[in-house]
Amino acid sequence: MITGFSLFLGILFNYLFFEKVPGISFLVFILFAIGGLILILKFSGRSLNREALWLMAPLFFFGAMPAARASPELMLLNIAASLGLLLLIAEVSFGPGLAGFFMFDYLKIVFLPFKFLAPLWRTLSQLAARRPQKEKIFSHIIKGILITVPFFFIFLLLFSSADLVFEKYITNLVSIEISEETVARIILIFVVFLIFTGAYSYVFREREKNAEVQNGKSAGALGKIESYILFGSVNVLFLLFIIIQVTYFFGGESNIILAGFTYAEYARRGFFELIAVALISLAILLLADKFSSGENGGHSSAFKFLSSALIVQVLVIMFSAYSRLSLYEKAYGFTVQRLFSHSFIILLAVVFCLLAWKTLRNLPAGQAGGGENSFAYGVFVAINLFVFGMNMLNPDAFIARRNLERYEDTGKLDALYLSSLSDDAMPELIWAMNTNDREIRNYLGRELYLRGKPDPYTIKWPSWNIARNRAVKMLLPKMAELEQFKDYR
Repeated sequence: MITGFSLFLGILFNYLFFEKVPGISFLVFILFAIGGLILILKFSGRSLNREALWLMAPLFFFGAMPAARASPELMLLNIAASLGLLLLIAEVSFGPGLAGFFMFDYLKIVFLPFKFLAPLWRTLSQLAARRPQKEKIFSHIIKGILITVPFFFIFLLLFSSADLVFEKYITNLVSIEISEETVARIILIFVVFLIFTGAYSYVFREREKNAEVQNGKSAGALGKIESYILFGSVNVLFLLFIIIQVTYFFGGESNIILAGFTYAEYARRGFFELIAVALISLAILLLADKFSSGENGGHSSAFKFLSSALIVQVLVIMFSAYSRLSLYEKAYGFTVQRLFSHSFIILLAVVFCLLAWKTLRNLPAGQAGGGENSFAYGVFVAINLFVFGMNMLNPDAFIARRNLERYEDTGKLDALYLSSLSDDAMPELIWAMNTNDREIRNYLGRELYLRGKPDPYTIKWPSWNIARNRAVKMLLPKMAELEQFKDYR
């Protein structure tokens, strides 16, 4: 009932609002949303609190105002008020009334949609759990496919965006042309469906929890069949992408030219897409590790194999992202942001290795060397070491040195970016003034002259800093020489 009506609301939302200005459509949608709540109530044999009923009066008024007022500001205000009232109705339908609300309780309503996530997962999981025993295997297969398809297509789009050759193969393989509007409409319907499934499930949360307790097992658990379908499909897709990486990206420029691309245009794209793939994979692995279990609460051998295979492939993909960023740096120079991106890949690789160790050992929480708490502690230590290492590396000075080394090799230097580095790189910036390139000397000279002058925001003792103090001491003897650059623009 909940999922069926939520899907209807998703389709209705698409029809009423996609590329349309809200008007009477807003009231129509609110009436159907409240009607769905009342309909589900009728079938469940329950009734709303009185406070939820009287909250509907201002809800319908504000919902009707977009059809009566054309002011954009009023439109936004009425829609915001209506959404706030809908969230209040969801909170007080069967729970405590508004009389017990403090000011902070009203403010927390803004974050109520985050509470929809657990009931949403429980409701979707129960689609399989409620079927007769003979249909359960088929239901688990359908559930596994429904879980897998969104992730599969997200990964497919990210890989296609990241790699020109992969995109070419997919384009040749799939000849069906789907317009961007159709994709946007499908995504919109799916998102609205999830929101209302979670909202309705949250309203009836106590009933669902009681049913779950009676079944003796959490309906939110990810079964073996679902996890096998999810990990099996994703592993196959990742393997195909890696084969293309080995053949083209790691295989040399000749293979790329045969595919119709230059090495430069092929290699210097895809970094952020591949990092997104890694982060989504990490989320999937963490959720699957938490919600799936085999006999006696442990993971099955197949689950360990599939999850470990996925981790290994993600590490290969991250190496590809690391290499792509390195090629980009060689072409366009080094920046602090790119250095942090490199370092983040290393940190992420460590987190994946810790997760692999946790999954393979599969020890209970609290036992030495295993469990969720041990993994979390390992990540905590890794993050602290990451921050410590970045401090010891001194990113600005490191980037300045690398860019100056690149300048000596290629004659290319982004003087404007180099002059923007902090006082941590002052020794390198002063050394760069020895170049014979007039443009570089002009950029750096003006910046160093300005830094050598007293700054009212940093001159007082509360702002004392070792790097700034060293920079001032290094610049003071050179101010007369640097004065010639002060008017450069």
